[in-house]
Amino acid sequence: MLWAILLLALALRAWGLGYGLPNVYNPDEVSILSRALSLAGKGLDPGNFVYPSLFFYVLAAAMGGTYAVERVLGRVDSPAAFERAYWQDPTLPYLVARSISVAAGVLCVAAVYALACKIAGRAVARTAAFLMAVAYIPVRDAHMIKHDVPIALASALVVLACWRIQERGRTGDYVKAGLLAGVSFAAHYYAVFTIVPIAVSHAIRTGLANAIRESRGLWMAGGVMLLTFAVLSPYVLIDHTRAFADIVANRQILFDRTKAEMEWWGPAVTQLRLMATMGAGAAMMAAAVAGAWLLIRKSWQHAAWLLAMPVVFAAMLTRSYPFGRTQNVLYPFIAVLAAIALERLARTSARPAPVLIGLAIACGAQPLFYDVVLDRLMTRTDTRTAAAQWLAEHVPAGSGVAVEVYSVPLEPTRDWLQETIARLAPGEPLGPRARGLLARDPYPTAGYRLFYLGTGGMDKDKAYLDPDQVFAPGGFAVLRRSGVSHVVIKEAVPHEADAMRTALKAGATMVYRASPFAEGADGEAQLPDYDVRPSLDTTRPGPTIEVWRLTGSGDGR
Repeated sequence: MLWAILLLALALRAWGLGYGLPNVYNPDEVSILSRALSLAGKGLDPGNFVYPSLFFYVLAAAMGGTYAVERVLGRVDSPAAFERAYWQDPTLPYLVARSISVAAGVLCVAAVYALACKIAGRAVARTAAFLMAVAYIPVRDAHMIKHDVPIALASALVVLACWRIQERGRTGDYVKAGLLAGVSFAAHYYAVFTIVPIAVSHAIRTGLANAIRESRGLWMAGGVMLLTFAVLSPYVLIDHTRAFADIVANRQILFDRTKAEMEWWGPAVTQLRLMATMGAGAAMMAAAVAGAWLLIRKSWQHAAWLLAMPVVFAAMLTRSYPFGRTQNVLYPFIAVLAAIALERLARTSARPAPVLIGLAIACGAQPLFYDVVLDRLMTRTDTRTAAAQWLAEHVPAGSGVAVEVYSVPLEPTRDWLQETIARLAPGEPLGPRARGLLARDPYPTAGYRLFYLGTGGMDKDKAYLDPDQVFAPGGFAVLRRSGVSHVVIKEAVPHEADAMRTALKAGATMVYRASPFAEGADGEAQLPDYDVRPSLDTTRPGPTIEVWRLTGSGDGR
């Protein structure tokens, strides 16, 4: 039964894993893998500390292993050849990196089974594993190169290790828990909360009154945690000034922004809505609440051990910006609690085993439906890919095209790329990205004089046009001076592009439109990295894409 559940978890997470490739539509994936790949040229210093370093090291090691396999198979003969292959087609590195999230997600299902076994029988454990296997947000996020799914696994393993602390309390138990907590912390800063279940389990073993007096093991676990963090993410300490600045910047995104934009109850309400409507589903969330109450009534020690991590983490989420991906740490515990409630309900019937199976299927039906809908979408051509193919067929190479950032994946011509780099970074040596792009052989034939609608970015190979000028009265003069004949806009949310569309109607004609919706349907587009509920009205992923041709700029067939 467990193997069947693990195979289900694997299938849901691996189905659609190649979404978008060789194009990558999630900017976080690009920045995370790029930072990992850059370690090959500069050692262990990632140069950025929005996250700690361990996950980048794991990805870098995976890329090294991929290179070794490719060399044994005779596909590349040097690291330089492997790098050239990456810039030509990054599909393989992204598949390997995404597979790490898949593996972490499947292992997390096994960890949930082990968690449930500590406080209940195998029937509860199997049910919990099934619910974790189908929970929507963990399935969705396992398709991407992000920290959140591996951290969910690491947090569950720390709580598992804490069981030994409260049962035996040997030195090795504290060391093991501290080591796992340090690994978690070195992968993501918010995993610092893994010290909480260690402290709670220590207090359960010694008694609250004696917890401080008999604190040697707790101090040892904390010391091992910090030492492990220092070893696995050393440059956070070595380059502490820059690390502190990056951590403050990340805090502003997650916490200060929340305080400025939302009412104090807003994040909590939004997080609960995401869990009930997508992440776990309404039935699983209701069962989890009932399971928590049942566990507290049955054994406060077991409840304290299991709930310490999710309670403190949930408290943090109530003050942070409500991204669904940050909830991943909670789902292992939600699955266990829901399984406890379902098993108790099944025991009231004459045939508890089949009733429990039926309850588990009913409880997991909503997220499983969303899993299947999303996975099917992720095997279909994204609207942005379709638009790029249309442009390649209908807009002559070398034409001027203005495109929104994180939109249609277009290529600059080699001459335009060299001109842009020379203008934006005069006299500077070419970076690895610019060298890799220019060295592609064969170079992409469908290239354009490419402009991005934005106010600028860190890449020295991208030319930008300010959208406030382009879509203001007289904006067509800006486009014509730049030699732009076509403008590409996107709309993920209804009416998001209305202002741009209105401005373009004054002097341009829409020549192509790619919608993600079935005919006559509308709504929020399904971007797999967005917190949008999957719908059968969506026939393919991606935002609505429109291509507009400026009047008098050619036929734009």
